[in-house]
Amino acid sequence: MAVQIRERVRNMLNLRQLEILRAVVQFRTTVAAAEALGMSQPSISNTIRHIETILGFPLFERQSNRLMPTEEALILLEESEPLFLLRDAVNQRANDLRMGRIGRIRIASTAEISEAVLPRVIADYANQYPQIQISLETRPLDSVLQVVENGLSDVAFVISAYDRQALDFELIAELRAVCICPSDNPLAALEVVTPRDLEGHPLIGPRTANRVGMMIADSFHECGMDYRPAIETRFMNAAARIVAEGWGVAVVDELSAHTALRPHLTVRPFQSKLRFNLVAATLKTKALSRQTRRLIKAFHDRVETQLDEMHTASAP
Repeated sequence: MAVQIRERVRNMLNLRQLEILRAVVQFRTTVAAAEALGMSQPSISNTIRHIETILGFPLFERQSNRLMPTEEALILLEESEPLFLLRDAVNQRANDLRMGRIGRIRIASTAEISEAVLPRVIADYANQYPQIQISLETRPLDSVLQVVENGLSDVAFVISAYDRQALDFELIAELRAVCICPSDNPLAALEVVTPRDLEGHPLIGPRTANRVGMMIADSFHECGMDYRPAIETRFMNAAARIVAEGWGVAVVDELSAHTALRPHLTVRPFQSKLRFNLVAATLKTKALSRQTRRLIKAFHDRVETQLDEMHTASAP
């Protein structure tokens, strides 16, 4: 019975009719329901009769001048309650927007940035603007760009994006490539690590099936070396974390390396030509909200501060 009622509600009734039914169930008389809704009593009665006609079953039984809802009416209201909750939420959101109290930011990101920078940015932003709703999706690069193109995210923060006709890319920073290794590894004594230096060391890194892995592989090929990680990962932060747990060495972006850095680890620059562009991706055809523009600036400022602190700490 509930399934049949659900299908009829979906196909036949509108929210106003359900609201009238709800009021009659609540007050048990058409007169009281009419007063609550600011309508005439005949309008209420006619609406109830119309609903019963299109549904094909009675909704009330009259008992001592009061209307007692049938089981079907109660099932109907139970099924429709989420509609009223959604309506109330939309109305509240519209009022908050009008008063400038609330907004929404949907963020997408690759895992490196979700771990290295965004937690601090989002926490600071939420503390400053507690009524802004924030969501974060962590995905592979292709999927991150796709959700922005489809309008499911307002902004994406990614490393080494590739051109997409529908997207604008704002450069946030150029990230250096670095080698992260145990402090007692011979690589830690080098000023700069090259692909040739990594020969014979167990390497962890992004697979060549993704863009970052191809970029690292190209840097190896330029030196006449093959890029063959013993352990393949999708994201650079995962490679750095494995090194932190005590196995191998990795070539990653500097943010991922310093996020995973521990006292027993060392970070060394990797050949100077390899850079990873950190960008904010947005949809060309959609104007950015105040909140999104504000968050992008907060992200840019945080990245700049964090890189300055890292470079200062690593300077001789």
